Amino acid sequence: MPPNLDIYCLTNRRDADTINSFLDCYVDRPRSEDRKDEELMIRKLDAPANSDGEQDYEWEPALTLSHAVRRGLEYPRRSFNLYLKAKQQDLDQAILGFTTDDRLVLGLSIDDAEERPENLERAKELLSLLAEEYGCHRGLILVEQPPPNSEEMFVRQPDDPHSICLYS
Repeated sequence: MPPNLDIYCLTNRRDADTINSFLDCYVDRPRSEDRKDEELMIRKLDAPANSDGEQDYEWEPALTLSHAVRRGLEYPRRSFNLYLKAKQQDLDQAILGFTTDDRLVLGLSIDDAEERPENLERAKELLSLLAEEYGCHRGLILVEQPPPNSEEMFVRQPDDPHSICLYS
């Protein structure tokens, strides 16, 4: 499996309208609804901010996409990611990230076969489109990396040699 470019945008709009708009546009809902035996890897509320060890997470059944989205909107706010089947053929997957600081990450993943320049150009186009559509104020393109789980991590991510920060 070739590496993917993961496109992430951060928005303050952690609400049902924004999530449903993103899902309607980019996610194959019928194929993503039943989460089967998938579990949500939820960051514990008392986990240290700058750690990422196994003990910092708890697991619970994802059940359905609808259930997982409701879980991401509940209080107290929790942090976890959902990897979903994309609606468009040119997208590998869509990603929803619920952050530790009450924000939402909207993500798309595209194949980066042969690391051709046009793949990066397509990723940049998608990043700009997401930012414009959803009022995102930070954006990154990463290579095979999960979404940052806070705005602070978005700011620090450009130090990673596998990231491309297009705006922050």
